[in-house]
Amino acid sequence: MMEFKWDHLQLCSADAEATAAWFARCLNAEIVRRPGRVDLRIGSINLFITALAGAQTGRADSKRKQGIDHFGVVVDDLDAAFEHLSRCDAEIVEPIKQVRPGVRACFVRSPGDILVEILERRPAEMTFT
Repeated sequence: MMEFKWDHLQLCSADAEATAAWFARCLNAEIVRRPGRVDLRIGSINLFITALAGAQTGRADSKRKQGIDHFGVVVDDLDAAFEHLSRCDAEIVEPIKQVRPGVRACFVRSPGDILVEILERRPAEMTFT
């Protein structure tokens, strides 16, 4: 059977540099390459950010659309991560909430209108029924 492995997530933004700076400041991403496209690394996740010429910023509405809705990153201490994001002036879309036993999360939005879920998973508290 053919094996598929994770390689990257391509993001588009009206301001690729501002979006990359946000990921570096708020999510401790490492900027590994530019110009033309900004490549970042968060842990083992490769993010590529391309600037959109003439892109419109802002959402026409708050409804979810087909395609990628968000991506998630996991942390050991969600409360500390939330405080860090608040100090970074990250746009908090949804504050910390209990998703299910053993899983808490919050959502933030980066420049470029990119929705990011920050998760904390505590396997000892998770139930699988």
